[in-house]
Amino acid sequence: MKTKTAAIIGVVILMILLIFGTRQWVVGNNDSTLSKEKINEIVSTKYSGEILSTERTDREGKTQYQTVLKGENGVYVIWSDAVSGEILEIKRTEKTEPNNKLLTKDEASRIAAKAGKVLTSEYNAQNKVYFFTVEKESKKFTFEINASTGKIQNKKEIKPSTEPPKPNTKITEQEARKIALKEVEGTVTDVELDDEDGVLVYEIEVETDVQEGVVIINAFTGEVVSVTMETKDND
Repeated sequence: MKTKTAAIIGVVILMILLIFGTRQWVVGNNDSTLSKEKINEIVSTKYSGEILSTERTDREGKTQYQTVLKGENGVYVIWSDAVSGEILEIKRTEKTEPNNKLLTKDEASRIAAKAGKVLTSEYNAQNKVYFFTVEKESKKFTFEINASTGKIQNKKEIKPSTEPPKPNTKITEQEARKIALKEVEGTVTDVELDDEDGVLVYEIEVETDVQEGVVIINAFTGEVVSVTMETKDND
């Protein structure tokens, strides 16, 4: 009887020890598991983006954390060891499509207006850029606006021309040539616009097979002022 009682007591003590030992192992195992905050810190250090969620789970027989991260190029699922924090696997679940929206002409014009008074505008569909000419403080500028980014680029000041303005004439140089060839049939070799006694005239040199001629034409009226012919010097 005493032997049976001792055996029962021994079994009870063994069960108590097993339960206590198992409890201590679980507590110790939980204490070694990293916190959710620590995992987020590890993930943020390695990858840029916004952490959407982090959950602890059992995977492949191990305790792991599953972190969902929204990055620049998509949404990623990151698996990490719950004890060491080691990144075990990363997969992209969603791809972020680029924003293909382009600026409208009105939107681009509002950007250009910040640089001055808009004088001209033009859109190049192939290069996706707007070309603008603006005026500010008596100066004129040209630049491009990227239709995708809205950034101003290649800005240049339009320098005033240093060439003197061409005199205002009633007939064009081409018309003067035709008038000269009616007077002398040949080939026009030179055309100059001269001032003779305050009157603008075209001085047109015409060459034939045997002669050289100079036809003076009033640049306003088209009237032939004079025709001078000379025999060509064959030397």
